[in-house]
Amino acid sequence: MDIYIYTTFDLPVPYKKLKLYPVTVRDYLSFSMFAQCLTFDKNSIPDINIISMTNLEYIFYTAQKDIEEKPYIFFLDRLLSICLKEDASFEKMEESIKRYDYNEKGKPIFRIEEEIYDSNDFEEIKKIIAEQNQLELIDENISKEVRDSLEKAREFKRKTSGTKSLSLEDYVVSVSLVTGWTLDYIYSMPARKFFKTVKRADALIHYKIYLAASMSGMVEFKDKSFIKHWLLETGDENKYSDVTVGLDEIQDKISLESAKK
Repeated sequence: MDIYIYTTFDLPVPYKKLKLYPVTVRDYLSFSMFAQCLTFDKNSIPDINIISMTNLEYIFYTAQKDIEEKPYIFFLDRLLSICLKEDASFEKMEESIKRYDYNEKGKPIFRIEEEIYDSNDFEEIKKIIAEQNQLELIDENISKEVRDSLEKAREFKRKTSGTKSLSLEDYVVSVSLVTGWTLDYIYSMPARKFFKTVKRADALIHYKIYLAASMSGMVEFKDKSFIKHWLLETGDENKYSDVTVGLDEIQDKISLESAKK
């Protein structure tokens, strides 16, 4: 489903009888926590029974097994409340949690306003929510071993560079400082537009610095293409883009080592 027109103008995305609304900055911290029900990596669990499950089946499975550190069915309920603009109060939670059940074939389903949604619907809803709110899903084309190696590489690079990731609060303050927008206005922004603003503001500032340095004659860049216009695509959509040099070679090596075991 192409939702470009909806994300461009921050419109709710229709899916069957649902309307999935973009998450605002104000709700983003809660959204990030509850979105774990969309980003878990069940296929890395060495259990053929779990690997053969659909993602929705696994969510129900964790609830049945009372796996406290993985309250995915609770997360899913709260996530849907945010994205559907339902009453997300905990007083309504007991009522909404009743919508999770099994059909006559023993397959997991959930009901929203009497409409029934199954595992296939869950996958479509997941894709919409992820694209609508710039949530990065697990890339199953990259093995878990490679992903773990890339995460370690990112952490090592962060530590050696002496940098620390900014909190959402710092991002909000920074955008307010650069744009002059009020905090209340930023809190009401769709998170997708907010993070795009952060990215573009950073690109604009660096473009101005590099261009001024180049035109002053005091600095010369050997690679003339180094200065990219701030309205061009940055090409860093992949969160591992800064540590993926030789990714194919790394994945091939890990696959070879795994095959030898």
